[in-house]
Amino acid sequence: MDHDKIRNLLLGHKVVSVEISDGIGTATLDNGTVLELEGNTGGCSCSVGDYCLTELNTVDNIITDVDFFDDPDVEVYSPGAGYEIVGSGTYKIFVFAYNRQVNFATFEGSDGNGYHGTGYSITVKDYR
Repeated sequence: MDHDKIRNLLLGHKVVSVEISDGIGTATLDNGTVLELEGNTGGCSCSVGDYCLTELNTVDNIITDVDFFDDPDVEVYSPGAGYEIVGSGTYKIFVFAYNRQVNFATFEGSDGNGYHGTGYSITVKDYR
């Protein structure tokens, strides 16, 4: 996840439409650029490393700033209990438009043992 690249894609634009289908989000910007947002797929049948896109919103005004909240889940060790996952992982992309903070996208999941990845990806499907 390259925050600077994501920031540069969104700054100065509106998000005119969004759609989530089969866990993959599509966001169209006011200049026609189409972004595909997808949570990490850990590739394990136990869902370790899987993150799902749980929220995707339009932004009716020009985006003037972008901020990120990256909080993967944490595995801690407790004597007698061993290793245990605490909480769940969350990644959020916030944008600022017309003096308002908008939650553009949220991804939720679990790193588990840490061997199957974390986070999300944004792919530019059509750049104008």
